[in-house]
Amino acid sequence: MPGNQRRVVVIAGAGDVGSAVALTLHRAGFAAILCDDVDPPWSRRGMAFTDAWYVGTATLEEGAAVFCASVKSLPAVVHGQRLIGATTWSWTGVAAVLGAVAIVDARMKKRHASDDLRARVPPGVRTIGIGPGFAAGANVDVAVESAWGERMGAVIAEGPTLAFEGEPHPLGGSGRERFVYAPHAERFATGRRIGDPVQRGEIVGALGRTALAAPLAGVLRGLAANGARVAEGGKIIEVDPRGDPTLCFGLGERPAAIARGVLSALHSSAAAIDNEPAHAAPRGLA
Repeated sequence: MPGNQRRVVVIAGAGDVGSAVALTLHRAGFAAILCDDVDPPWSRRGMAFTDAWYVGTATLEEGAAVFCASVKSLPAVVHGQRLIGATTWSWTGVAAVLGAVAIVDARMKKRHASDDLRARVPPGVRTIGIGPGFAAGANVDVAVESAWGERMGAVIAEGPTLAFEGEPHPLGGSGRERFVYAPHAERFATGRRIGDPVQRGEIVGALGRTALAAPLAGVLRGLAANGARVAEGGKIIEVDPRGDPTLCFGLGERPAAIARGVLSALHSSAAAIDNEPAHAAPRGLA
């Protein structure tokens, strides 16, 4: 690999977890590329790079992501300009074209069966799955625990992650009641912003013709972007009852812990990558 290039890691999912992984790897010297669908619905946009899909750029702490409509523009962004790439191109395609050493699945499907990543990636690319549905040695090479607790962010070399428990972690004394979930699939419309104060019952946006109100008083920690394609049951609105807008921005505790776990999984075999012959095809992480 040329000296001016960094090892490429592709991250599927540009929510707060995927974005934390991208920023952490970027800080550590990897070339991070986020892949997601057109108009992604991730709601915690103050804690993610999701807005790059809507306005072309996004910042998270000191990191910046730039949307790339063409795969051909990604190398210049992630290597030359030292930015985080954002694209709607398939993560498998991006990994193959750019010679990625690893793919990280940060889509956090929870209730849905996770893909067999090992069967879908180019030969030699390491696969890392985050959260429920992944089992190291089965559908991924390595898994990272996402559940709250002592093992949050732990690297799992063999066996599954914990099953999805079903209830959100409490925040300011509120659990599931601080969220608004999509009653049906539709595009979301809103004129509000992350961090805005709201009162209980105040209209925040609409899903098609269905008006959606704040479930309690506080500030908007989560708000899907105007025009987002939202699936039935997806999180659209999240209210932080603590009322401090500054807490709606930056890396969250859980995403940061998970990201450190991903970095640890990558660094565990960095020496093997460093010893790869220059003429050999990428072997990935051992």
